[in-house]
Amino acid sequence: MRNKDILIEEAVFCIFDINLPFVNATQVTLGTDDAEGKYVYSLLTKYFYEVTSRKARIRPNDFMTEVLERGESPFASVVEYVANEIHAILKSNPDVMPGNGIFVKANMDEQEYIVFFKLNYQTKFICNIDEAGLVEWKRNNKILPSAGQKITEYFYLNLSNGYIRVSDCENFVDGHSCNYLADHVLKLAMGKSEKEMVEAFETVVHETVKEVYEEVPQKLMEYRQTVSEIVQEKGTLDVEEFSQVFFADNEKAMEQCIEKAREEKLTERPITISKKMEKQLNKKQKIVTESGIEIIVPIEYLQNNDVFEYIQDETGKVSIIIKDVGSILK
Repeated sequence: MRNKDILIEEAVFCIFDINLPFVNATQVTLGTDDAEGKYVYSLLTKYFYEVTSRKARIRPNDFMTEVLERGESPFASVVEYVANEIHAILKSNPDVMPGNGIFVKANMDEQEYIVFFKLNYQTKFICNIDEAGLVEWKRNNKILPSAGQKITEYFYLNLSNGYIRVSDCENFVDGHSCNYLADHVLKLAMGKSEKEMVEAFETVVHETVKEVYEEVPQKLMEYRQTVSEIVQEKGTLDVEEFSQVFFADNEKAMEQCIEKAREEKLTERPITISKKMEKQLNKKQKIVTESGIEIIVPIEYLQNNDVFEYIQDETGKVSIIIKDVGSILK
């Protein structure tokens, strides 16, 4: 996602502060050249493909459908409801941090979105020269995070299809630990994030291999390369289809893997793989031995016995041979 693929149509800045009786909200105009505009555009592009955000779809009977239909426009309705709800939660739950809110209605990748970011305050020192010409430090507890720092609370609501991606962190609200943005504000039952689904399936495959195969390391090394090839070709990961390909040499393993995946609710639909996740899957494989030795291997070498080889003896112990090294650079 690039700035030129985004058109911001409306934007609202607001403050979440327990010392204020209500939410202060201001409609703003953002350009690609002004400082505020650059900041918001950088957030929109940075988190659009974030693989740790969780996904759900707003259905006709969901609470957020009613919110979208309340006011003169879906954007105005979402701004009013979300801002006031967070303000109310903040006043009665000190674990939720104060900060600023950014609401944006934008055309992104040729689809309409409502996007929200909550920027939690940071405390830092600022340096000034006082009236006497002396250097002084003052503590400021309302510093916003820079564009390069991680934002953990946000959502992207696709108005074209009703899908929403949410990121938030656990907080104590009304005495209970929860993801307050998804659970209390949006009132949505969120599914696993893309990253969580891929990691859960990798765990299922690894467990199956260890339970069924004798030559475990060799089979596990095939996993990442097979996933990478399928994702490059299709852009999705169909768990049952993958199992049929990967475990074609062992029907018991295939059935066991599919059953485990069903228990984890990974077979309901293909896992959509974003470009960001695809890059991660195509990166190098990290191998950690029982003795604590770590080896990082490019994906293309995992099954190339001319470069990298596993030898497993009758006791199950594994030796790793790295061949044709040339010279050691570090």
